Amino acid sequence: MTAATYQPRPSPYQPNPYYASGPALDQVSAFERLGYNVLLVFLFLAFSRIFDVKFGNLHITGIAYRLVFAMVILSRGFITACQTKIGKALLGFTIWMGLSVPFSMWRGGSIPIFRDSWLAFSFVSFLACAGLISHYGQFRKAFTTLAWALFTFTIIANVYGVSDNGRLFLEHGKFGNPNEMAQALLIGLPLWAAMMAGAQSLPRKAFSFLTMILILFTTFRTGSRGAMIGFVVMGLFYFLRASIMDKMKLMVGGVLIVGILLGTMPGKLVARYKTTVDEDADDSGEMDASMRESALSSSQSRKMLLRKSLIFTAQHPLFGVGVGMFVVADDAYSRANAGRKGQWLGTHNSYTQVSSEIGIPGFLFFVATIILALKGPYTLYKRIRGDPRLDDMANMALALHYCMILYAVTVLFEHIAYTIILPVLGGLAAALSRTAEAEIARVQSVSAPITMSPGMFQSYLRARPVQGGQAYYGPVA
Repeated sequence: MTAATYQPRPSPYQPNPYYASGPALDQVSAFERLGYNVLLVFLFLAFSRIFDVKFGNLHITGIAYRLVFAMVILSRGFITACQTKIGKALLGFTIWMGLSVPFSMWRGGSIPIFRDSWLAFSFVSFLACAGLISHYGQFRKAFTTLAWALFTFTIIANVYGVSDNGRLFLEHGKFGNPNEMAQALLIGLPLWAAMMAGAQSLPRKAFSFLTMILILFTTFRTGSRGAMIGFVVMGLFYFLRASIMDKMKLMVGGVLIVGILLGTMPGKLVARYKTTVDEDADDSGEMDASMRESALSSSQSRKMLLRKSLIFTAQHPLFGVGVGMFVVADDAYSRANAGRKGQWLGTHNSYTQVSSEIGIPGFLFFVATIILALKGPYTLYKRIRGDPRLDDMANMALALHYCMILYAVTVLFEHIAYTIILPVLGGLAAALSRTAEAEIARVQSVSAPITMSPGMFQSYLRARPVQGGQAYYGPVA
């Protein structure tokens, strides 16, 4: 999951990871630096969820995001953000969501979701990440802040999380839903893989590796089958792209990790994961009756809700049933066709959540945002891989790419299209693409030192002229 998949050229050159040079800093005003520092605080608070378990009445996170909103407007960072390809796609998604509100089945319910949850929070998070980051040094620090925030969240999940129903979740705050909690945790995995690849000392590498193990263990404690599938898909992508040696390492590591997980996870969670591939799998009495019923009813409910979301998409292809109004539409449909109330559950699929609630055009903008955020970092990675001077950037670009793979897969199993995850990852991807060019030009303007490796000597000796059947080494002094 790092640039080391492709063997870099040997070089003793190790650039300073904080690439912000004097000229780069001179181009950033004091006001823009203030906005950027507020963004770092906001990212840490929003993803660490510290105030979900302690001092929530202080509303520090809410204050931070309002400051971020003000900085985005006053610094005109929103213009910079919306000029990127990802910004244009997400802006189109936002505009279409707004246009769908007047056609909602319940406008009074759609307005606060669009205004407060999406426009003033999630979309502003994208504008801040894509618009307030001015150079690569700032991007790197934002990337590191997000990684540390998710490490902190992992600790909080283990200390304050509860497992009353056999699945880990937080009783208060955003992550009362184990599936959404698992997605946020799992996204930390590629970030810490990049941190491990960029670490210059063995203790730091060991700490990063142990953090990845802790994140993975905590994720699987949530019992989220969608997260498990996302992890497998990400691992498959990495395996197919890896060198032969890395494939062997991955297989050995995978066996060890699976062994550790199976040996430490409660049997009821292992049995729950078995139902992902076989709903009738024999759990040997590991799951209690309530947990087994929950697992099976969840699978059946998802299929029914998926079918209804596709029906609503076909019935309302242009503007959908309204932002957040799938549950209302489901209730009306059930009463009209079955004579009973609906389930009052979401679609459990973000793609059909968008298509059924804001229409097919909104769905296309949503998918375009995901594709662009997937493609941009990986295109950059392929361009700079193998240059030892840019290994740090390559590792972070690849990590963002794998984060987006996880997002694209896990949203198949939960209706979380309007949360902060896509705007932040998309914003970081847009910021990286925008700031990378100047950094690449700056780094590559200085030639890497020439190394006298054994391979170079062998090539030189083979090229020596031969006299009398023996290599000629010149006159002896």
